[in-house]
Amino acid sequence: MIRDKGTYFLALAAGLLVSFVPVLGDFHFESALLAGTAGAFLAAWKAADQQHDGEELLAAAGIVQHLYVFSLPLFLFSLFSGCFTNDAFGFWILTPIPSVFFGLAAGRFFRKTGFPKPRLFGLLFLSWVSVGVLGIEFFTLPQVYYFNHVWGAWPGPIYDESVTISTSYLVFRMLTIGWIAILWFLPDFRKAHDVKFIVLILIAGMLMGYLNLAGSGIITPRSYLKKKLHTEVHTAHFDIYAAPEQFNEQELEYWAAKQEFYFDHITKALEIDWPEGHRIESYFYGNAWQKKALVGAKFTSYVPVWLTQDQLHIAKEHLHGVLMHEMVHVISKQFGNDLFHASWSIGLIEGLAEGIARDASNRSTLDQILAANPPYPTSEQMQNALSLSGFYGGASGVSYTTAGSFVSYLLDEYPVQQFKEAYRTNRFEEAYQLPFDSLVVGWRRTLPEEKIDSVDREVSQLMFSQRSIFQKTCPHSVSEEMELWDRYRYFETVGDTSKALSYLEKLHERAPQNLLIKQRWAGYKLQAGETEAVIQDLALVDSMPAFSFLKGDAFALMGRMDSARSALPSRTELNGRYKQSMAFRQDSTQWHYFLNTRYASTLPKPDEFTMYHLANQMQVIQKAIELHTIQDLPAYSAILVQNPIDPDWFDVYVALIDRLIFLKEFDAAHSWLSALEKFDLRPRYIERLQLQKEWLQFIQRPSY
Repeated sequence: MIRDKGTYFLALAAGLLVSFVPVLGDFHFESALLAGTAGAFLAAWKAADQQHDGEELLAAAGIVQHLYVFSLPLFLFSLFSGCFTNDAFGFWILTPIPSVFFGLAAGRFFRKTGFPKPRLFGLLFLSWVSVGVLGIEFFTLPQVYYFNHVWGAWPGPIYDESVTISTSYLVFRMLTIGWIAILWFLPDFRKAHDVKFIVLILIAGMLMGYLNLAGSGIITPRSYLKKKLHTEVHTAHFDIYAAPEQFNEQELEYWAAKQEFYFDHITKALEIDWPEGHRIESYFYGNAWQKKALVGAKFTSYVPVWLTQDQLHIAKEHLHGVLMHEMVHVISKQFGNDLFHASWSIGLIEGLAEGIARDASNRSTLDQILAANPPYPTSEQMQNALSLSGFYGGASGVSYTTAGSFVSYLLDEYPVQQFKEAYRTNRFEEAYQLPFDSLVVGWRRTLPEEKIDSVDREVSQLMFSQRSIFQKTCPHSVSEEMELWDRYRYFETVGDTSKALSYLEKLHERAPQNLLIKQRWAGYKLQAGETEAVIQDLALVDSMPAFSFLKGDAFALMGRMDSARSALPSRTELNGRYKQSMAFRQDSTQWHYFLNTRYASTLPKPDEFTMYHLANQMQVIQKAIELHTIQDLPAYSAILVQNPIDPDWFDVYVALIDRLIFLKEFDAAHSWLSALEKFDLRPRYIERLQLQKEWLQFIQRPSY
């Protein structure tokens, strides 16, 4: 055992220093990974030393003690700052201890089997396991989570969720223990029959485990993904694999068409001649939770650009928001670097996707968001923003938007070929024959010219107020309320309203003053017909418009219209979206229509739709698109077009146009586009309409 007390002091000092490093200084899986790796290599070094023959276990115990002394400052800071989680404790048990003993068994094996330089071979072996095996998995598997016998676990993207101990990690650590036992007993394999029997049993058990790696969630090869997402659609450039329970045939036809349209849009924008026969695999998961279970990424859609096979991974609920963005990543592999088929600059990778998709906001353009938040980045700040540390050091919304605006400027002002060269090499001066400072100055000059208003300032303020995970005091600490909220969202996504309501009930009991929870809870209660509970609960709430409307709906569902009208807020108190809410409830008849659509998800027949006022007609169209029951949209559109256009409903108009184009109702779509263009629209609205025009032209092609 290590007896020098000075080494314990050094371990404590090292822990204190690391505690000041963002994320790594958190008492969680990152610091456990660091400790496990160091412990494994140190144990192999000591076990391979002849002087420690017979004292391996004492040496391992000493190393583990030092690792936990190292963790003490991290643990105390986590505990007193409220960041401590049970999963963090689990990672610090499951990662360092097995890793130390794995390193110990490896070093002992090379010493006991008579290798001439056991320390060297022990360290080389651990290097191969920790780096070499990771490299094989990284460049062959589509997953973004990894397990390793030396450093433990990397759970996948961690931007927006808790990181928990999975069953897969427990199973994997059993395999680690199996390897420890095999390496321990193998040197004595020929010396005793009982040792042979033990080793053979261990090998048989390990073989069974390795034959079920995919089923245990330890690896996820493409073949396994295709078995799980076994509904297939094949188009000119894509092979789509989708979750059969969550996608119907029409939905997949829609997304298949959208992919081909985005492909056409992006390849033209980037001037790419696509290789004939080269195909892209699209994995569409039923929801974010299924995606987390299969590939390790929950709310993060991604493209593993480093793999030879082009592919993208997106959950169903995220398709509308990120499909074009992710397709830019997969298509831009055509001019990426040779190592992992992308840019050396993470800022350019994400900036290109953001600059072409332009989907940071539905209301403001990228340039407006930047222009609304002076002072603008300097050349030095922009250089840093394009780097790995600078990009992830800021909030994702800020980094993506800033890089997107800059890249958009470069694509608009200079030949695309110059950007592609800068993207591949990260050498702006060589690609543009201009200093990087000049490019940034040119971009900055365009920002003050942008016309901005209060909406743009609101969007910008919201985006620039977000914090990076590296800026958070507790990067992995999630409250019990947030865990319950996550379960509620899961059951809402899969359509299990009773279980969703049960979790909202728990949330409402724990946080009765949380307005968002109360609003969701009341909505679900009204869907379930429990109107009395809503009336009683909302009687205790101040007369906020949102709750006044819910209270009025509760009375209206009970048929108590006088009480319902009395519950509504005064018209003088309302503005913006609350005026639209009042429009749903203009009179008893319109209110009844609203209740049927909102709480019973009942859609009217086209002849009934004529009796709906504009606000309720718009809600019906939204609900039809939400429920993917779009067969009556052409009939609804023919009736809706008879009303004057209200630009406040722009989002609904665009959604309607989008689905009419898909349904090949070209005349109706063209009429709507022409009518909306007559209005003085926001710049971002004009961008969105232009994309719909291109969508219309694409679907109208004879080749499609």
